[in-house]
Amino acid sequence: MKYGGALVGLFLVPGVWGAVSLGGALTASTEIVCPGANVGQDGEEHPGPMRRGDTRCAVLDGSVHVATRTYEQQQRVQSLERRQDARNGALLLAYGATGGALVWRAQRPRSGRD
Repeated sequence: MKYGGALVGLFLVPGVWGAVSLGGALTASTEIVCPGANVGQDGEEHPGPMRRGDTRCAVLDGSVHVATRTYEQQQRVQSLERRQDARNGALLLAYGATGGALVWRAQRPRSGRD
């Protein structure tokens, strides 16, 4: 195979990307962070992570307010995002490792059977 090394490299890129995504998902903080402004039980905005009992989290798309979430809703959204990142990372890692191994195996010199 003339381009075997380049082909292995093309499989390694998604493999590394998957490993980084998987590692990030597995080590992500469990702190609930609102992407916009937190409104506490007292009705005042406060900085930092959300706390149990916060009544509203303003979800922003750029600078546009698009939705409002409670603490529990934001917790579920972040949990779902972590699971999706872990799944996608594992799939990319498996794809890269399998493809790289197959190409590497195909370009190895044949045994004396030829």
